[in-house]
Amino acid sequence: MTDNKNLDPAYSIAMKFGGFRPLARILGISPSAVLRWSLPADKRGSGGAIPQRHWQSIIHHAKLNKLKVSLHDLSNIR
Repeated sequence: MTDNKNLDPAYSIAMKFGGFRPLARILGISPSAVLRWSLPADKRGSGGAIPQRHWQSIIHHAKLNKLKVSLHDLSNIR
């Protein structure tokens, strides 16, 4: 099994919203697109990176749902 920490921030952010499908629904994109964010690059994923074009919408919906999500969380800068 893959270590989910290697798939962050995509995995953690999706779980805050209830999973890949709910986050995809919020963003108006396919669940498979959101799932690909959490796949390793060698599996044709983004290795945990969330495309920046979705950051504003994720933060907006997080605030609406009283979830703690910041730019720091999305950027995966440690």
